[in-house]
Amino acid sequence: MKFRDEYHETLFWVIMQKMGSKDVYYTPVAYLIALDSVCRNHVEEIFDFKRQFIRPECLNKCWQTGTSLKTTRLAFNLWNGENCSDGETYTNKDGYEVELPSRKYSVSDIFCCEYAPYYWEAVKIRYPEYTNENERE
Repeated sequence: MKFRDEYHETLFWVIMQKMGSKDVYYTPVAYLIALDSVCRNHVEEIFDFKRQFIRPECLNKCWQTGTSLKTTRLAFNLWNGENCSDGETYTNKDGYEVELPSRKYSVSDIFCCEYAPYYWEAVKIRYPEYTNENERE
């Protein structure tokens, strides 16, 4: 794993220990939370350690910044593969209102920041079977 700095690595291991699991769902979430200073300060609001689950409501908190939102959105997407909604809807062919996924989860929106190399590292952690290292084997 490629860490941004020593503190990123240290906090990653602290969060992993608190999560109690080292699988491909938990590991990228811990990695991303430990990466961003705002996320680090609000780790308990991003991840519920007791229930072992993400807290999507944190996306609406006033402490979130542009970069921490990108980090949190990627972590949540890697956790369950779902996008949250911004409240936009459309009417489907059967006449039902359906929520649209947020456009803020697009690759171009999330990866457009200084953390892009570390975001890519998180994707590789989540999907190790598709990394170049494994393709060479």
